[in-house]
Amino acid sequence: MGSQVKLPPLRPARPARKVASAEARQVLNSLRHIVRSLRISSRNAEQQTGLSGAQLFVLQCLSRQSPCSVNELAAHTATDQSSVSVVVSRLVARGYVRRTASKVDRRRVELWLTPSGRGLLDAAPEAAQDRLLNALAQLKKADTSALAGILARVVELAEVPNDTTSLFFEEGPALVAAKGRARGRR
Repeated sequence: MGSQVKLPPLRPARPARKVASAEARQVLNSLRHIVRSLRISSRNAEQQTGLSGAQLFVLQCLSRQSPCSVNELAAHTATDQSSVSVVVSRLVARGYVRRTASKVDRRRVELWLTPSGRGLLDAAPEAAQDRLLNALAQLKKADTSALAGILARVVELAEVPNDTTSLFFEEGPALVAAKGRARGRR
């Protein structure tokens, strides 16, 4: 007799989902509008400046708060330090940002917008992330807290990986590393 192939165990079938409620459709449509706005903004930024939307957003944040550290910039962009660091490295390589040691504390690295970075921003569109953060800032603290908790619960229930986040439409360190490993397997 031939050898038998062992198949992986089947995942238990999920119960049939009811038709989405009007509220669920409204939530999904709102998320679609936000994601679409971010995607279009990123595409426009790329066409107009050659930068991703995330890179433009980081430059715009840095133009308002310069010099600053990577950690401070992460706070201004409301994202993870490692994700901002990846974007900053790309901007440094292109000559739009420079890193220098602080004159006050030599252990601290300060980020500065270069003249070419400032020039680029003069003709750049506003980053959608800025509009989104401004909109969230207009909400009452209780509403923002409730929204944060509800979205965190949706992420959990939908079994969305809850790992390090990157800026919108920018490959973060985990994605860059995963792509590198995938290329090595080819």
